[in-house]
Amino acid sequence: MATDGPTRKGFGPPKPGDVLHYEQLVGEWPTRFHLRVDPDGGGMLMANASEAAALSPVGVLMAHGILEGRGIEAISADVKRAFRDVSNERIIADLSLVQQIIDDLAAPGDNYPISNLGGAGATEWERQLSAPLRADIVQTDADTAREIMRRLWDVGVPHANIMVDPRADTSQVRAIVEAAEDIGMIAGMRTVASWVSPELIGDAAMAGLDHLDVLYLSDEVAIHDALAGDGDHARALAAFEQCRELELCPVAQVAIVDDNAWVLDDVAESLAERGVVNVVFYALACLNDDAEADAAGALPARSLPQVAVIMEEAADDLFGRYLWAPPVRYNPARSLVEQVCAGPRTAGDIAVRIEADGSVLPPRGPATCAGNILTDPWARIWGNQCFTRYRERLKAPVHTCDCPELQIHAVDCPQDPQSWSYDEAGGAR
Repeated sequence: MATDGPTRKGFGPPKPGDVLHYEQLVGEWPTRFHLRVDPDGGGMLMANASEAAALSPVGVLMAHGILEGRGIEAISADVKRAFRDVSNERIIADLSLVQQIIDDLAAPGDNYPISNLGGAGATEWERQLSAPLRADIVQTDADTAREIMRRLWDVGVPHANIMVDPRADTSQVRAIVEAAEDIGMIAGMRTVASWVSPELIGDAAMAGLDHLDVLYLSDEVAIHDALAGDGDHARALAAFEQCRELELCPVAQVAIVDDNAWVLDDVAESLAERGVVNVVFYALACLNDDAEADAAGALPARSLPQVAVIMEEAADDLFGRYLWAPPVRYNPARSLVEQVCAGPRTAGDIAVRIEADGSVLPPRGPATCAGNILTDPWARIWGNQCFTRYRERLKAPVHTCDCPELQIHAVDCPQDPQSWSYDEAGGAR
């Protein structure tokens, strides 16, 4: 793999708890690698926070050696010191496999939402994950955000996504992105287009922003603007175009409601024509017998598998990267507009939600606070009961319902309300 030499943050042999940051040029394309070592000695190797491969303990050691630029003889010696009775032939074969994983992950592209936890190089070993791979952080002041991200980095979270709050001081966004960049984290920003100015997007990109997630509901202006605000459709398209000019990865977040549920293929095609191939879908869902929520525009549970079929067929046809965030249960205490604009609690099951005060929420279920990242030890937060099922289902997803076999079932059946994010009392999802 041709490179101009790695840069990294963190020195010495890899050990549990480490997050090592490398940057390499593959041809003309820079690739940012994060190698995270979990408590069991295994780990995750991530490239541009878009692809992730699970590694065994020996795989971690080999990946570390390759990314450090060590030669085959030096890496082989490291492996022999750490693992007894390993033949030279086995070491060479495994090194070749790990090198292939790195080459595959480093393929050029601007894709930032992590979509692959089971691809090339994934293992079948039992894993003990030390932390999620991403945190969706509600906008707060720059100093608080910096401390939140520093603590997340210390426990092995390499990716921070800032959830813009239109009620907060958006002038703080650039400083928050700079803080993430200084630490070595992948930095994203999620917003409704009307909440931010082109100048703010440009400033954030100059500060090191890696991807911009923008609400997009429909190619039909009337449908989009009815939920996102007058003129927002044009602002969203302008934001996507600005991303292209800034060489910033655009990500569309599509809230699925009655008005657009059955034309998601048209929405996806419209985005693809504009060069937006990273799309996060999230449904505003309700119980099958909740007539009030259904009338307000939420989708009954029985509709979600059909919607997922449309979404996944579009992904196959358009070769896009289409992710399914946990469905959001419709909250009668808030308008449909508010809930659409607020977005999902997290952009996937590899993430956690961090509220502005530091409270940590799981991606699914009720808005149960597992602790505060600013004041509580991570072991206490990660060991909270609300994360137990989350980790178990990620390790061993099952398909026990009669729905079609779809990626949406990676963790839970979409028809099961217990798999949704919800807060019946209002507030955080």
